[in-house]
Amino acid sequence: MKRFLVIQTAFLGDAILSVPIADSIKNKYKNAEVFVLTIPQNKDVYTLNPNIDEIILYDKHGLENSIFSMIKKIKLLKSIGFDCIITSHPSARTSIISYFTTSKCRIAPSSVSLSFLYTNTISVESMQHQIDKNLALLKLLEFEEKDLVRKINLFFSKDDEKLINGVLEAYSIDHTKKIVVINPVSAWPTKRWPKEYYKELAFMLEQNGYLIVLVGTQKDINIGEYIKNNKKNIVNLMGQTTLKELFAVISKANLLISNDSAPVHIASAFNIPTIEIYGPTLPEFGFYPLSEKKAIFEIKDLDCRPCGRHGGNSCKKSHFDCMMRISPQEVFKTAIEFLE
Repeated sequence: MKRFLVIQTAFLGDAILSVPIADSIKNKYKNAEVFVLTIPQNKDVYTLNPNIDEIILYDKHGLENSIFSMIKKIKLLKSIGFDCIITSHPSARTSIISYFTTSKCRIAPSSVSLSFLYTNTISVESMQHQIDKNLALLKLLEFEEKDLVRKINLFFSKDDEKLINGVLEAYSIDHTKKIVVINPVSAWPTKRWPKEYYKELAFMLEQNGYLIVLVGTQKDINIGEYIKNNKKNIVNLMGQTTLKELFAVISKANLLISNDSAPVHIASAFNIPTIEIYGPTLPEFGFYPLSEKKAIFEIKDLDCRPCGRHGGNSCKKSHFDCMMRISPQEVFKTAIEFLE
């Protein structure tokens, strides 16, 4: 029996896009054991997935943020014994962990830090989407196209649906009324379309008879309240959902409107029509939506884009044109086209 380890300890979106690696392994090797090493915040990306046998948590930003904890984690992984380790995470720490497990098969993109610590690497820069970059790693193991699972499979339970079902019941929502989920936040400030624009957009959609559901983290709840602005048909669920509940909320949407952030990939998993707003980053980085119905807003004639792989805390040019020049009216027009 083959035993594989998939390592992804980066952001939520990266974790979501790593799921097809695990699914593809099980698709080719039905009796294989597939383990995932991830951070606690991203655990529920992988739970309930029948293709993942065990999830190992690594709290690298919290209780395990020390060299001694890393050594302890390496010893654990080494004691389990993996036939192959696969990761798309570019960090030096991941490279070191992979190397000291002494697994004889360690695979990563050639662009990662300390790439010489892997037994096999491959250039993935020519691949368009991050999922394709991830799945390219498996081709080093002689996976064929028929073995690869390009779909994102995310799971939630009936209990996870209770929150959104309660909202729909409270607002007497049936199949005739459509739901727009809006994610106005991102981990990086410059990847956020202005909250004033989101407020105007949400108001226009609400005035046209749609139920607006705002999603985000607890620390951004004030942004949600600002956008809601006491409007009856705008529901602020920021900071009120678990990750699984967020999956359930987005799965019920008729449309997601979001910055370049993880909810886009959740919507892709459930094929929810998506409008994605890009600022300092580019769709060409490989994180664009995979839903059949999608639209991307970006300002293409700026020579300062991209200004970083993730954006930043503030606009280096002080004009923030990449976001300010995308108007609520043009996003609203596309949203209505998708909803009607």
